[in-house]
Amino acid sequence: MSQVKISELADAPEEGKGKQLHVDHPYTEIKYVLGLFKVEGKYYCIADQCKSCEGSLGLGPLRGMFAFCNKEECGWNIKKGYCKWNKSDSTPIYKVATLDDGLYIEI
Repeated sequence: MSQVKISELADAPEEGKGKQLHVDHPYTEIKYVLGLFKVEGKYYCIADQCKSCEGSLGLGPLRGMFAFCNKEECGWNIKKGYCKWNKSDSTPIYKVATLDDGLYIEI
């Protein structure tokens, strides 16, 4: 695993909002599409694609700790990665570190 910068602090989403990010891993060159959210002053990062309908979580509404996709409004917990209506279905989550020069995840 390596620490990868995903956002400048100035570009991070506002409180109660989400954002879709396109990140290229600097070593493996694997492309990631992530959803970045800010809730109660803390940042959360989750794989952006809804597993149910392939909609975007970062572009959909955020309600509490659940990001809803922009297509069918399927809810995903941004802290634990599980689906609101089927807790056995999950998606990758990434721990976000806030440093002086931006936001980073372990990937």
